[in-house]
Amino acid sequence: MSDPNFTSLSEKIWAPNIRREDLVQRVANALREQILSGQLPAGTRLMPEAEFARNLGISRPSLREAIRILAREGLIVVKHGVGTFTTNETKPILGSLELMRSMTDMIRASGAEPASRDLSIDLIEPPVDVAAELELAPGAKVGRVSRVRLMNERPFAVSKEYLVLDGRQRSFDALRAFAGGSLYEFLRQNLGLPISHSKLRMSAVAADAAMAQILNLRNRAPLLRMRELHFGFDGQPALLTVNYHNAEVIEFTSMRSGMAV
Repeated sequence: MSDPNFTSLSEKIWAPNIRREDLVQRVANALREQILSGQLPAGTRLMPEAEFARNLGISRPSLREAIRILAREGLIVVKHGVGTFTTNETKPILGSLELMRSMTDMIRASGAEPASRDLSIDLIEPPVDVAAELELAPGAKVGRVSRVRLMNERPFAVSKEYLVLDGRQRSFDALRAFAGGSLYEFLRQNLGLPISHSKLRMSAVAADAAMAQILNLRNRAPLLRMRELHFGFDGQPALLTVNYHNAEVIEFTSMRSGMAV
């Protein structure tokens, strides 16, 4: 592996009294982030297992299990007798439930080009359920971003994103400058709102006639509905996103620990 940032990786995986299962997931998450961000380009050969584990300060079995996770996700390929490489295969959109990541980044990581169409930005009084999740006072308004997400010009998701406004930097006029791409990045760079963490709910739903037409699917085709509540570093709800994804082109994985014995 060329010039690996071991300090960065070690900082991401280190924690006192961490269980082996959690350590494995932390290693997988840190490597995944470097692969998806391009810090480890496709085709990069990782250093030998023993040396890699020693540099990270972890055991070889823990590293081996983390590599297996990424291999199952298609991000790493192990060529026995040759080495372990980051993959250069074009693949469907693949995300981890343990890692909060923008859809724009995930599309690019799959080898495709992200874009949007039918983008609209409105100042609205939110639906009752949205207002409740965002803990808004009665009559409060939010900025709503509506768009169809595209992958290589193919529509794959219908998105509605509701932003809490504070009347200062995070104003509706500031939000209107959003032109597409990663809303996470726009909020951080233009509105001074980095997202700390989120709470995600997923469910399978059937496409109605309108949704099927937008996504070029048959009526009642399966969709993955993702409703994600995002929090700022002050711990307050800041953003609610509701996305309906074409289930044929997106897949999510999760690492689950076994039962304690």
